[in-house]
Order: sequence, then structure tokens, then C-alpha cells
Amino acid sequence: MKHLRPTVICCLFVFYCLPILAQPYRVQLAAYVEKVPFKYFSEAHIFGVYMLTDQNNIHRYYIGEFKEKEEADKVVAEAIKKGFQHALVIDVEEQRKLCGKPCPYFSRGSTYSDESTEVLSLHNVFFGFNQSTLNKEAKRELNKVIRLLKNNPHYEILVSGHTDSKGSAEYNIELSKRRARNSKSYLINKGVKAKRIKAQVFGESVPEANNIDERGRDYPKGRKFNRRVVVAVYDPSNGQIIFSRK
Repeated sequence: MKHLRPTVICCLFVFYCLPILAQPYRVQLAAYVEKVPFKYFSEAHIFGVYMLTDQNNIHRYYIGEFKEKEEADKVVAEAIKKGFQHALVIDVEEQRKLCGKPCPYFSRGSTYSDESTEVLSLHNVFFGFNQSTLNKEAKRELNKVIRLLKNNPHYEILVSGHTDSKGSAEYNIELSKRRARNSKSYLINKGVKAKRIKAQVFGESVPEANNIDERGRDYPKGRKFNRRVVVAVYDPSNGQIIFSRK
């Protein structure tokens, strides 16, 4: 990888110590299916990096909090030069609107992500209440993954099972496991080798949307987005999620 000049870094990354919501823009360097050591960035002469985990359990690495988008654009350009080709500007206010209020993902420890912000190879497969059987729409979404894997034989995928908050936590772990297992089996039956697929389950622990509204009442519109399997496509050579800009 090419390295950024230290003098440039000093000028561009002075904002990293500010609170996360202090400025309207930040720079995402990369997204990974597993955590990577911060020395991965410091060895490339990028400092002040922080990590947030989104609602799909994807680990995202950021630098800076910027008042003007032009400032963030400069940091992106430098990051791309040094090898982080998927670096992009994140509009914090846009993130807040996408998540809605209250937003359980917008904190020091987590963040929200949506395809209107970036085009990730994250494919959501949704299920009916207490169901783990794949419907036609779910199969169509998985077929997109299959085509992507066939065109990129070195890519691998992470299958994550989720539920809404109805039922016990123990039952929801088993339900999310069945959803992940059925999705994985479909991919294998369509020709994807099992060694290219990793699976994990979360039950109700990482919702996509609110299960209850602001008044504490049941929120069916939110629950339907939590009954899901998320399939993340990534490059196994570095664990980085594959995505492109808008």
C-alpha cells in the first residue's frame, strides 16, 4: 500500500477526538465482517481511527468529525491513495433520519447503515412471524448472492440470523438458527460450496428497527424488518465487505 504523507495526516485528522455527533460528516475507511487491529491503520499512517458496529454486526472504521463536506472529501481522497479504495463520506444527519427516532444504533458503540448511504453487498432475507421457510422473495434475494459469488469465485459470505422480540430469548436464538440454516442450505443446493459460507445467529439482540414505538406499544411495522437473515459478501483476503459508492 502507498502511505499518506504525515504532514497531510496532521492537517486532515485533527477532528477525530471530537464527540461523534459534534460535526455533520465523518469518513468511513472500510467495513469488515470481523474486527481488525487498529495498527492496520496506524501502520499506513492513518491515526485517530475509531470503530462502530452497525445493526447487521458489521464493524465499520471511521476517522474524523467534519463541519464541511469538502474537508471530509479531502480525507477520502487521501485514504483512497493509500489503499482504502472504499473510503467514503458519511452524512451523520442522513444516518439519523434513516434510523428514525429514537435510534438505538446511534451511539459510541454502534451505528446505523442503509443502502441509500452506500451500496453494500448486504442482502436482507425476510420471514413471516415465527417462520423460517424461505418464500419466493427470499429466494430471489439469495439468487442475487449466488450470481455475485459465481462472478467472483474468491468472495465468501457471512449469513446472520435474526428475529423480532416476540417470544423468549432462548426460543429466538433457535428460530434465528433455523433461518440462517435454511438460507445456507439453499445456497449450497444452488452450487455454492459450504466452505465459502460462515453462519452466526443473534436471536432478537440486534434489531434492524424498533420492536415497540415511542409510547411502548407493539410496533408490527418495525418487527417485520427484524425477522431476517443478512447475507454479507466479503473478500476473505482481508475480511472487507464489498461495496461501491452511490
